[in-house]
Amino acid sequence: MSRKEFILAGVVVMLAGLYAVFFTDLFRAKVMRIEHSARSQRDAWSGSRRVDPTGKLDVGNVSFALQRSYKLTSVKVLPLAAYQTNKFTPPVWELVAKSGSASVDGFSYGMGIAGMTQSSRSLTPEPLEPGVEYRLVVTAGSLVGEHDFKLNGAARR
Repeated sequence: MSRKEFILAGVVVMLAGLYAVFFTDLFRAKVMRIEHSARSQRDAWSGSRRVDPTGKLDVGNVSFALQRSYKLTSVKVLPLAAYQTNKFTPPVWELVAKSGSASVDGFSYGMGIAGMTQSSRSLTPEPLEPGVEYRLVVTAGSLVGEHDFKLNGAARR
């Protein structure tokens, strides 16, 4: 090969590398985007049943949406202030799966997810308190997503 061909091949390899770095997701960290929406007790119905399947608890009526479908391995909701001072804070709600859940792109607080079971530490979800900030931690294999949320409004008794 002549010198001109080596330079041309080097330019092509360099442009391909720049394209891979700047225009693909190959070298970007994987991020799980989570959003939440809170509804009042009046709107907390799914068809003909309440969001809380037992009908006894005001579980907060918060639903979470994921940017795409994931096979979840763990879902936890923790009080944020306690979690920031103690990483071993018990969750107010926790679901776990041994091999992954059904592929989901959203779920509601306190409701089950196909393929997941309640953790032994939190057999029933605790009611969410208005004005308290919480952290949702979602795990799908090695990918972990976190989302902070807070309920507005007065506490119901």
